[in-house]
Amino acid sequence: MTYGNRSVLHGDLIDENVLGKLASIDQALGCSEPLADWEELYLGFDLGTTNMKLVALNERGQPVTAALYDSRSSIRDGVIVDYIAAIDGMERCLMTLRERLGVDEFPGVGASAYPPGISRRTAEVCANVVEALGFSCLGLYEEPVVAAVALGLKRGAIIDIGGGTTGIAVISDDEVVYSADEPTGGTHVTLVIAGALGISFDEAERLKRDVNSHKKVFNIVRPVFEKMGLIAKDHLTKSGFLGRVPVVVVGGGANMQGASEVISKVLGVEATLAPYPLVVTPSGIAECLWRRCHGGYCK
Repeated sequence: MTYGNRSVLHGDLIDENVLGKLASIDQALGCSEPLADWEELYLGFDLGTTNMKLVALNERGQPVTAALYDSRSSIRDGVIVDYIAAIDGMERCLMTLRERLGVDEFPGVGASAYPPGISRRTAEVCANVVEALGFSCLGLYEEPVVAAVALGLKRGAIIDIGGGTTGIAVISDDEVVYSADEPTGGTHVTLVIAGALGISFDEAERLKRDVNSHKKVFNIVRPVFEKMGLIAKDHLTKSGFLGRVPVVVVGGGANMQGASEVISKVLGVEATLAPYPLVVTPSGIAECLWRRCHGGYCK
């Protein structure tokens, strides 16, 4: 269900095993059958501004299935604004998993993530959603951390373009050493398309997600991606890491042809679009949870 994967990281940034796992999870979004057998599941709940995503790994850490549901009515700028609607949306993702697995209930544990810059109390609402759905929430992670884990990135800068915000984080030795989050994300791209073409938000969203329409609309939204690049440049300059670490762009909001090139031009250094950017964060959440339960380093 990828909207167009045009960039692949090579060399010491990502290995083939990581790429294969992300490809499987991306495939699982649109697959009606589980990709692997399972006895228990490790569930990554991603409460994004535009989409809720749910990724399930089995006890061996293999992708089993994944689901996606619209979250625009319940989450704004990465923060839950309608708790009941957020639970309902994730319950719909769980219903998809149950149908694909052929069971009414299944054993498993969950984890979630939150954007940089919000309070711990606000972040814990994400854990409350997981637990309200009947799963123990054994992990609550900062989004850049799980993105780095999903990509196998031990050192670098991550630009996370979500539905409502652009997050910037610098990872060094598996730790976040700098992070920030500012408004401007995929929702803003959609609003600009809608306004310029005189169409509804939903029609503009469909155009944005259709890779065949990207050339038609990209010049309209170029200034939005330039602003994202300026946000990232400001924070990477402030942190002292601009030009010192590789830069990777993740998030569904980044998955538009030309976006990473515009951001690179503004930064003055290459910003590479991660493979399968839509599923990087939920994949990382599930991976961190699985590692924690099997003696890995994710806390």
